[in-house]
Amino acid sequence: MSDLQCAARIIVVNPPGLTDVPWLASALYRENVQVVYAADDVPDSGPVETLAEDLGVPCRSGHGLLGDGSEGMEDIADRHRGETVVVVRGGPDAEPVLLLVDADGVSVHRLGDNT
Repeated sequence: MSDLQCAARIIVVNPPGLTDVPWLASALYRENVQVVYAADDVPDSGPVETLAEDLGVPCRSGHGLLGDGSEGMEDIADRHRGETVVVVRGGPDAEPVLLLVDADGVSVHRLGDNT
């Protein structure tokens, strides 16, 4: 990963968190999301595309599994310095989390914490 000037804000959502896309989109609206990424292990891209549409941003796929520390995730963090993006990837958690990625590493926060 390159030396980041500003942290990339990556909101991670797992498929169980997509059961109420309109609510999720309204919760993320103030985050100023730039793009929604769908990992290859997301079983149904329909809710991901709906989330992107509700947020008014593009939806991107084909970046691999997007696990923590993966090349795809590092590429997203490098590409979105100082911006907020959503990454939808496989996992059991229903609550989204916020990853702050900078040159010092990754810190994990609950979405909505004052970060």
